[in-house]
Amino acid sequence: MIKYPISTILYLAKLSIKDKIQDTLKLYNNIDVYITIAVKDKNGNVIKKHKQHSHSFVKNFLQVIANIFGETPGVNLAMATLNWSQGLQVGTGTGTPSPNDTALFNLIGNGTGSGQMQYPSNPTISSLTVSGNTSSFTITSTIANNSGASITVSEVGLFASPSGDVLYGLLTHDLLSSPITVPNLSEIQITYTISVTT
Repeated sequence: MIKYPISTILYLAKLSIKDKIQDTLKLYNNIDVYITIAVKDKNGNVIKKHKQHSHSFVKNFLQVIANIFGETPGVNLAMATLNWSQGLQVGTGTGTPSPNDTALFNLIGNGTGSGQMQYPSNPTISSLTVSGNTSSFTITSTIANNSGASITVSEVGLFASPSGDVLYGLLTHDLLSSPITVPNLSEIQITYTISVTT
């Protein structure tokens, strides 16, 4: 059974080929972003690992930077102020991300009910480190599945509060190259590693 539409499969195939060429030739842009995922069972044992490039900074990312220089945030940045939505979000959508996305296609809600997962109040953010010409930091969220059934995660996003507790916005929207099933009583740990090389 195909879990993604054909158009999405072609989109992911194109990204996969691009990643392999970049990895082989060491060709990267000034900004590089990786998503690392680990699924852990109730005993803390890692049962699944996944790593891929993030390809999908959305327009809000640049809007946040523009806001630093005095530009008023656009309406796309204003979102509901839900504490659990800070940090990383997961969903079950299978569409192709676009620059104008302001939310995941099918966000998995916060809770322990059917189809829900428990988000942390805030992500864990590492200190900024410098190694050679590269500066980087990580953003990690561990999201638990206590819904009573397995949940398959197919999309992830980085959701931030760029202006105190007033405005929230989706900064990245990535499809996983293959969906990841999180069994009941397990958790998915997602890390975005963002680096800049001069």
